[in-house]
Amino acid sequence: MNATVVHKTNVKGGVLDDLARELPGILADELEVPGGNLAILKPGQVSLEFSQASPRDVGSDIKIMVFAKGIVPRISSEKDLAKKILEKVVSLITTSGGEYSVDIRLYLMEIGVAEHSLST
Repeated sequence: MNATVVHKTNVKGGVLDDLARELPGILADELEVPGGNLAILKPGQVSLEFSQASPRDVGSDIKIMVFAKGIVPRISSEKDLAKKILEKVVSLITTSGGEYSVDIRLYLMEIGVAEHSLST
């Protein structure tokens, strides 16, 4: 699973450090699906990428985009998952001593789907 964190220059380094440390665990906890070994998600399997927003960016102070595999139990509660992740991230940021606007986008994708047709 991949997650991208885009932040403005006013976001303190300590908040970004806390996100780097805690966000993989938050995502693993919320996006793990009960089931077989393929459904188990560990924090080490979450790939994070941090980048600084353009000075012309007028959006939120912190934008987190999460790209995860769409498994049927996840799809049914996509909005609930994004809300739970947002609540935990906001809690983490406020305990770090910052007040920033946060935007969470959860993209559940189909992986390994292919279409093949025979030519006649």
